Formats: sequence, C-alpha cells, structure tokens
Amino acid sequence: MQFVDKDLRSIQEARILVESARDAQSLLKEYDQTTIDHMINEIIDEVKKEIFELVTVEMIETNKGKKEDRLFLWEKFITEFTKSLNEQVIGILDSGSNNELKKIGVPLGVVAVILPAENTLLNALFASISALKAGNTVILIPQPRTEKIVFKLLEVIQRTNTGLPKMSISCMENTTIEGVKALVDQEAVALVINIDVPEFFDLKTKQKPNIYGGIGSTPVFVERSADIPKAAQEIVRSRAFDNGLLPAAEQFVIAESVIVQELKSAMTKAGSYFMSAEEERRLLTKLFLGSEINPAVVGKDAVTLAKMAGFEVPTETEVLVSEQPYIFDENPFTVALKCPILTFYLESDWIHACDKCIQLLKEKQNGHTLAIHSNNSAVINEFALKKPVGRMIVNAGAGFAGIGLDSSLPLSLILGGMTTNRGFTAKNITAKDLTYERVISYSTTGNETTKVRETADKVEIDNQQVLFEKILKKLME
Repeated sequence: MQFVDKDLRSIQEARILVESARDAQSLLKEYDQTTIDHMINEIIDEVKKEIFELVTVEMIETNKGKKEDRLFLWEKFITEFTKSLNEQVIGILDSGSNNELKKIGVPLGVVAVILPAENTLLNALFASISALKAGNTVILIPQPRTEKIVFKLLEVIQRTNTGLPKMSISCMENTTIEGVKALVDQEAVALVINIDVPEFFDLKTKQKPNIYGGIGSTPVFVERSADIPKAAQEIVRSRAFDNGLLPAAEQFVIAESVIVQELKSAMTKAGSYFMSAEEERRLLTKLFLGSEINPAVVGKDAVTLAKMAGFEVPTETEVLVSEQPYIFDENPFTVALKCPILTFYLESDWIHACDKCIQLLKEKQNGHTLAIHSNNSAVINEFALKKPVGRMIVNAGAGFAGIGLDSSLPLSLILGGMTTNRGFTAKNITAKDLTYERVISYSTTGNETTKVRETADKVEIDNQQVLFEKILKKLME
C-alpha cells in the first residue's frame, strides 16, 4: 500500500490550482463586461434549476441550519443578486467629452476564497460570481468534509458550457493548513477572501491583500421610543433564521429599563424562551468542549439545544435567552455563537446602553455590525457616530438587512471585518471591490489641453489624407 502525506498532496495541489487559474485569467482578462455578464446569467439560470438538490445535499452533509430557511434565502438572495449584476465594474467606467477616458476598472487576477463550514454553497456561488464579474479567476477552498458540496456546485456550473476559460473556477480537494498557506503564498494569487475561518486568517503567510468576512456578534439596542412588538419580532426572526447562521444576526439584546418588561413579553410571544440559572448552567456544559465551541451545537434549533442540555421548552421556541446582569471576564455568552441563543442585558438609559454596546463589540473583537430599534433621531445619530462597526442597522432585523436584503446596504454575503482587526475593509463586499480603478489624468493647463487636442485632430486629418491617397491610387491602377 502506498502512503502519501496529506500535507504534501495539498501543497502540490495548491501549486497546480494557482498555475491553472493564472493561465485562465490571462484569457479571461481579455473578455469585456457584456460577454462576462452573459456567461454569468447562464450560470445563474442553471444553478436556479438545481437549488433544491444542492440545498438537500448540503443539509445531508452538514446537518446544520433549517432546510426551509436555506431554500428561502437562496431564492430571495439569488433574485436580488441577479438584479444587482448590471453594474459595469471592468473596462471603461467613465469617459468625458472628446473621448477622454477617465476611469478604467481592472481585474486583480487570481482570487483565493476560504469558505466557511456553514452555508458553504451560497457563499461559494456568491464569491465565484463576484470574482468572475470582476474579470478574475477564483479558487475555492472548502473546509474539510464540505468538499463534496462545493464540487456538486462546480458540476452544475460546468454543465452550462458558457465559454469561460477552463479553470476559471476551481476547488481545492485536499484542504490542509499547510496546503492553504502554500496556495495563498503563490505569487499569482492577488487577493485572499476569508469567510469566517479565523484559524486560516492567523496563518503566517506572505503579505497579501486580505478581505475577512465573519458572521460577527451583533449587539441590538431597543430604546424606549421603539415599536416594541415589531422590534421583538425582528430580533427573534433574525436570530432564529437558519438556526443562527446568518451573518450579522443579533446575539446581544440591550434594553432600556423603562421598557424591559414589555420587551421581554413581546420577545416571549415571538418565540423566545428566557432560561433559568440552572438551565443556563446545563446549556453551557453542552455549548463548549473546553474553550472551544462544540461543533455539535452549531446550526441546531432552540428546541434541540434545550433537549441536548436536558431541559424542556415549548415546541414553538425559536431562541433561547440568557439574562446577564453585566459583562464579566471569560463570560461564555460573549463568544460568537452560531446557534439561536441571545444574551439579554438591562441598562438604565441609552447612554449606558451605548457604553454596553461598545464593551460587547470590543470584548472578543467579533462585532462588525450594530443594530438599533428607536424612533429618536438624536439617539440613532449618537450611536452612528460612536460605534466601532462597519454597518449599523436601524429598525430592522440585522441578519437580513446586514447582507443587503430589504435594506439600503449593498447585497453581499461577505461583510468586511476590518473593525474586528481582520482584513483591510469594513464594507459589504461586491464585485467592484475585487478590482482596482485606473484613473487617467489630463493636464489642467488650458494651453496644454488645447495643444493635445489640436495634435490629436492633426493626426486624425493626416491619417484620413493617407487613407484617401491609398484609395485613389488603387482606383487609378
């Protein structure tokens, strides 16, 4: 029997993948935006036909999330995503009078995308389409035991025969830390996108532009002027959706004391279960394995989590809620939790709530988004001015609004995490962020500008004269 070291196999695969993607990109960069957009639409049309089967395979392989929620998200996101693909991001972006080019969008090259273990398929599709839209080739790096899911998506894409260069989209089959390091260190890799895999972000690799998009731990403040029933419904729905796997979904609720009872009652009505101290203790024994999150709880629904912990909750329960008096060192509920659990804090007024939000955002450096429910513009503005986040959601569920669904934010599954000290941007990442702009500058001195235009006109006249003489000579012959 022949044994091959998995790290060595992964390193070799990384080298081959990058070389193939580099060669494909040398061809793809010659395609114009219209051609690429046509190919992308064909891919999306084909994927739409296979959504149910793709989601089914993902649910079987991972056993995380809710199938009905995942299908709803696919349908809604793909519909909106298709509408957003009309933007010109490569080629001529701006041209002035006299055909003076001002801005040109330029592809970056090969983009490496480290995929999350949860909601792998939709992230893979979004990252791939965004990279292609920007004229880049993409290498997908799935987590161990999710490779089959990504290859299933690639099979669907390859069936379209769009005319894309071969290996425009590829996938790493043998994912190891050493292999990933070898891949991102390759000179041809222009950009690394890491979607919520912190252990790979912290690798000691060569300096490369890096975009980090995490799920995040989002605080939500409910202020006394808010529509309390609506706020409660939005928070619970957002946190419970897909069993807590939406990026930017709320994890911490901070309530003003004057409305706390009304809010708790509304949250209970919306599907929250406020745990006793003993139930919290039991739950914590199942949430963690040592200092790490127990993989068995990720993406599980609230009723299942309670059963695992050994206590019963009503069958209609959507989220489990832990009431905490204050933030204390090594508080396990401040860790980013990928399951439908909320932590509830009480504050006397919005000023103290403001401080609490900042504490929570900085505690584990996981917060890239903040939510607030309020109809007081002064309070909203104060929060907007002071919070160290890349996006703030007002009077909406942060899970959907954060990714640009039913909100004014750009549609994206990659929420830049610069405010968590990872990556170079805090934006919602779109195809345009996977290019750079070449700006053309002309002289602002009037005489020089005139001289350039006169020279160009003279060259054009001379060219026409030469062409006329050639035609006349040909006719005379």
